Amino acid sequence: MIAGNKKDIAKLLPYVSERLGKALRYIVETDFTNVENGKYDLDGDKVFVQINRYTTEAKDSKKPESHVAYIDVQYLGEGTEKIYYTAKADTHKVIEDYAAERDLLFYADAGERDSVTLGDGVFAIFFPWELHRPGCHAVHGGCNVQKIVVKVLAEN
Repeated sequence: MIAGNKKDIAKLLPYVSERLGKALRYIVETDFTNVENGKYDLDGDKVFVQINRYTTEAKDSKKPESHVAYIDVQYLGEGTEKIYYTAKADTHKVIEDYAAERDLLFYADAGERDSVTLGDGVFAIFFPWELHRPGCHAVHGGCNVQKIVVKVLAEN
């Protein structure tokens, strides 16, 4: 997992792939205040964006997840959200497998100990070898968020 602030993305760009760079530049260059929910192509199925609005939930009501083919670059246009994460291990049990249709696997409780809080310009990048549990409360009682997830194809 890589986390940072939107204002520092230019410092990261020399060290990432072209596709990941495209995703990060999109976050820097886009004013999300008037962007509607939906899916937007940046480079066909190699780089695309999913934007959604929702209310965060308690950690116990969210499931850890991972992806096989895509890297997630997660950012909030508004609100605050906590994402718990951990390295994926053979001991983590898949409880729902949507890998073929949606590149999404859900897991039983992964015992994540680390977290990152999105909001105020913070982004996080999650790789296929990591589990993450997004959409969790960062403030008591929850928060309405606008979530931007840029999906970056992980293969060469």
